[in-house]
Amino acid sequence: MLYQKKISSGIGSIKRISHCVPPATLHNIYHGLVQSHFDYYSVVWVTVPKHYLTNYRDSQNHAVHILTLSSYDADANQLLTELGWDNLETRHQKLRAEMVYKSLNGLTPNYLSSKFILRSDVITSYNFRDSDNKLAIPLPCTNYYKNSFAYSGAVLWNSLPSAARQATSLTNFQQLINSDTAFM
Repeated sequence: MLYQKKISSGIGSIKRISHCVPPATLHNIYHGLVQSHFDYYSVVWVTVPKHYLTNYRDSQNHAVHILTLSSYDADANQLLTELGWDNLETRHQKLRAEMVYKSLNGLTPNYLSSKFILRSDVITSYNFRDSDNKLAIPLPCTNYYKNSFAYSGAVLWNSLPSAARQATSLTNFQQLINSDTAFM
């Protein structure tokens, strides 16, 4: 994929300068050259085949080894924890949840906002328990639709803690989903 080349190029650049640049600067370069590509497609990467995500995860692990000046046999998950960073899957879930929050609160264009309907807005004879700020899950006819933002975003949103779904601001929402209990 195109972004794999850009990511690999950014990691290669970081590796070449890692011996002569302070770690804090390397981290800033990583976020500008590499992490931005990981984040760009976080909402749509639900539909990407798993083997591509494995390549991206391997790239992130490679970058973490370079940034921490660790040997390549060091545990990448431990290094991510030391840096205070999320792995790609968790980061993508958080960014997708943030996009759903923005969609529900009028912070995105109408074509995204119209993808979600609150359960409380659905006219039905059923009385749902625990429907506070939960979304109606559309009925998927295909597996392709299950991978869409409308379906996967609604499922992800409903799995969030109630406090996160009822956040009053984007900053508050980000703090709540970044807490240790939100994505476990």
